[in-house]
Amino acid sequence: MEQYPEIYQEEESIDLKKYLFRILYNWWWFALAIFIALTIAYLVNRYSQETYQATCSVIIANESTTARNDVATIIEEMTNLRTRQTRAIVQNEITVLKSYKMARMAVEELDFDITYTAVGRRGIAESKMYQSSPFIVIPDTTKNNAYNYRINIAVLSPTKCRIEIDDRYDISEELYFGQKFEHESFNFTILPRTPESIANLPDFPKKYYFEINTPNSLANRYRGMLNVEVNDDRGSILTLTLSGPNREQICDYLNKLSEVYIQYNLDEKNAASSNTIQFIDDQLRDIVDSLEIAGNQLQNFRTVNRVIDISREGNVLFDQIETLNTEKAGYDIQARYFNYIKDYIESRKETSDIIAPSVMGISDALLNSLVAQINDLNMQRRTLEFSTFEGNPATNLIEMQLADAKQALLENVNNLIETNSISLANLEERIARVEAEIQKLPATERQLINIERDFNINDQIYTFMLEKRAEAGITKASNTPDHRQLDIARPENTVMTRPKTSMNYMMALVIGGLLPLLLIILIEYFNNKIVDRKDIESRTDIPILGSVGHNDKAFDIPVYENPKSSLAESFRALRTNLQYLLKDDHKKVISISSAISGEGKTFIAANLASIVAIAGKKTLLLSLDLRRPKIHSLFRINNAEGLSSYLAGMIERDQVLHPTHISNLVVANAGPIPPNPAELIESEKMIRFIEDMKKEFDYLVIDTPPIAIVTDAMLLKELVDIHIFVLRHGYSNRQVLQLLDELYTKKDMKNMALLVNDVQTKGYYGYNYRYSYGYGYGGYGYGYGYEHDYYDEQTHIERFPGKLKKWLRFNKLKAKSS
Repeated sequence: MEQYPEIYQEEESIDLKKYLFRILYNWWWFALAIFIALTIAYLVNRYSQETYQATCSVIIANESTTARNDVATIIEEMTNLRTRQTRAIVQNEITVLKSYKMARMAVEELDFDITYTAVGRRGIAESKMYQSSPFIVIPDTTKNNAYNYRINIAVLSPTKCRIEIDDRYDISEELYFGQKFEHESFNFTILPRTPESIANLPDFPKKYYFEINTPNSLANRYRGMLNVEVNDDRGSILTLTLSGPNREQICDYLNKLSEVYIQYNLDEKNAASSNTIQFIDDQLRDIVDSLEIAGNQLQNFRTVNRVIDISREGNVLFDQIETLNTEKAGYDIQARYFNYIKDYIESRKETSDIIAPSVMGISDALLNSLVAQINDLNMQRRTLEFSTFEGNPATNLIEMQLADAKQALLENVNNLIETNSISLANLEERIARVEAEIQKLPATERQLINIERDFNINDQIYTFMLEKRAEAGITKASNTPDHRQLDIARPENTVMTRPKTSMNYMMALVIGGLLPLLLIILIEYFNNKIVDRKDIESRTDIPILGSVGHNDKAFDIPVYENPKSSLAESFRALRTNLQYLLKDDHKKVISISSAISGEGKTFIAANLASIVAIAGKKTLLLSLDLRRPKIHSLFRINNAEGLSSYLAGMIERDQVLHPTHISNLVVANAGPIPPNPAELIESEKMIRFIEDMKKEFDYLVIDTPPIAIVTDAMLLKELVDIHIFVLRHGYSNRQVLQLLDELYTKKDMKNMALLVNDVQTKGYYGYNYRYSYGYGYGGYGYGYGYEHDYYDEQTHIERFPGKLKKWLRFNKLKAKSS
């Protein structure tokens, strides 16, 4: 690409350097974002409700993991069968712990009926209280109370408080502690927790609120917050975790839940023994009455008849019939048990297990197997009821298996009853034969034998039942829970999980730094403005003549009014570059234009003409932007008459030329805006005017309209020796380069060059010069937004940093003056 000599070299900038420079240039973005983020983090940490996490652990005993060294155990371990069984058992226990039933049993044994909350001074921060509330609420359970409804209380003095209930009730009432509050929806009494708890409050009024909870809502809330996990590889230790705003309360719940769970396991183990004792007690009530009657008859008979002993023949018959009656008593006990099972099945009594036949001395293998199967299925169903819903396929399957097992048990019991009846009939025949022999004995002895026989039968049954009851009682007393609590939950071991103070501050620093960085990257990515030299070089081959910095002064002609500034120096560099282009004496005409308005072409034209005139060259500055003239305002020239008037034949040529306060500089102002500026510019009179001026002046600098808006500049292309197009840094769109490149490629305009205006950088002029990336609106030119309407008034937009600096400076001066 063709390059013109420059008095400095511009370095290529890469994207990384560009972003780094942008970050350093906009450091206040980062400082403000980090400050805001840290402020938000502080407010979150300060006013967020604290949440604590408590844990406890329970050891689960697994019957399948009992230490055994037999071959079956080894095979099970090799096939992972035991592992799968253990996992299923542990999962069942986790389900039980997280069940509604366990949660309901736990909350009913705890003092969780009222939730107390302390309110901060500004009503922002809240703190859940448990046993530390200075007062207690005693609801009147005989009357209505709205549950889970916020009731505000303000403690006004050690003896008085105010109740406020908002929303639809609109209640505000003062009452003394101990005075009953009565309302159609609320009935309770507020008492000090201790005699000194209210008096010891630091100040008054203190605000609180409380809610009356239902066991159902509490159970659902806590079971939803509970988390249970397996803590070891063998799956025998469960860790219970609960989070909540009050560390003492969540610890009490975990410990009570563990206690209820362990007791539930013990109750399950004792269920069989309890059922056995209940069954025996029911039988003993009937037997005791019969035994008492038989005993009274025997005593009365001996007393009345003075009979103490039986004859030898009578003793033989008595021994025979006693043996038969003992055997009959055994069948009677079996009959009672069979009837118990039949009644259990037919009455669908499904809440408890069936008493094992072995307890009653029945050794039928099939009966024992069926009873054990039904008890096992009942246990599986109870476990599933903790977590499954009605109609669950697993529950339905167990119900089907239970129905089949009960049907099989009923058939087996009916067969056993029939067999037992046959045996009893046989015994009755044998007893009848012995009784026939007894009939041959004397009447008194015969009566004594019958009375003693009845007494001994009842006595044997009673003794047998007492033995079985004692055995069941011993079994129940020796039962221990399969599970036990390993570690209890302790308030001092809880961990605060929210707010995470350090993490919040760390996130604030990261987000406060990343958001501006991301914003800068997005702005740069979607920015279609020219902010870098390679934005130009990558889109056109038009040579870059130079660049002009940002004018932050109030001067319109800084090259004259501030000649030692870096901005004036940049125009001198531009003048030097032009000398290489306009070596020939006949090359005197310089056109200054731009693609769109607002790029500062008038500012460039005025200062370029001024710097050339300052160098001793007679220079004419022509204001040919007839549609929006600006040159006259820079030099305080009356624009009532000008080039438009001259070209229209209204004035003479000399009336157009106006000497300025700058030596060697003459301005030809535009004059009033004509209705046909294009026709005037391309007229023969305009051509003769320029030819005449070339003879009188060393250089002609023409300010022409934007080429992308109107075609006036194209009309002068044959008269111009060099066309300079102004691009404004951070303002000009990259797409305008496409239009300029087309003109350059098609050779529609000769000797084209680009000039970058309004470059903003702290190190503007020097060896380390490079384009900056700021968004300035300094310099003189058309206002931002002008490109959409060529005839609109220009506007100046002040950026936020400038406004902030002015505001700070104003407040500082105000503080000093006060």
